[in-house]
Amino acid sequence: MKGWDPEVEEVLRRIVDHQEDVLRRDLVGSYVFGSVATGDFEPGISDVDTAAVLRADLTPHQLTAVARLHEEIVEEMPAWEDRVEVVYLSSRALAMFRTASWPAARISPGEPFHAIEVDRGWLIDWYHLRQVGVALRGPAIASLVPEITHDEYVDAVRHHLLTWRDSLADLDSQGDQAYAILTMCRGLRTVRTGEHVSKRDGARWASEELPEHADLIRDALEWRARSRGGRRNDGSATRAETARFVETVLELVREAGTELV
Repeated sequence: MKGWDPEVEEVLRRIVDHQEDVLRRDLVGSYVFGSVATGDFEPGISDVDTAAVLRADLTPHQLTAVARLHEEIVEEMPAWEDRVEVVYLSSRALAMFRTASWPAARISPGEPFHAIEVDRGWLIDWYHLRQVGVALRGPAIASLVPEITHDEYVDAVRHHLLTWRDSLADLDSQGDQAYAILTMCRGLRTVRTGEHVSKRDGARWASEELPEHADLIRDALEWRARSRGGRRNDGSATRAETARFVETVLELVREAGTELV
């Protein structure tokens, strides 16, 4: 599988093999994107991001079977607990995500497998999936994801960042704060330059652009690494500084949006 880290290759192989056993002919294709596909994967830190495209919505029986599928993978490879994201959705939901909400299901870090809905709010994910997604099984992903313009993508990133103010009160752990800080770094780079980069590259860029916050950004990279394995380091002492950084970036994002009008 593309010469990836052997442990990544093994967990992806098990995911796809289990999916084929459970879903059989209903599985159109299984795809990996994110840091694995771009070559930015950090062993022991990065998550594995995948999408499984189906011929139709998951049935109640399939929902139960897929939940068990992921329990078995964790039993087989416990080091990957809370480090795998898979979205299950129909090919129609993926092709027409702009038009309505569609039923889907997901397992992701911090969340058990559960039913969700996908809609236009998933444009950022589907843009990345179409741009860098690698087929583990099935046809090329570009045949399943509709075209998304670069301007649409950048505008979606800007709007997504602006929703973060509502989440500031929930940044209880340093792991949560690291995610917020690094999301701001990467998102600001996208809004300003149009580029999508890894969290680490976004942090490096933001440290140069916002040198007064370089120490906090460096700390966020350390908090991110320490938060793996389910550890939740108390973030009460750093919450206020994190919130100020997020507010600073949001103001820069708003200014960038004004420049585009």
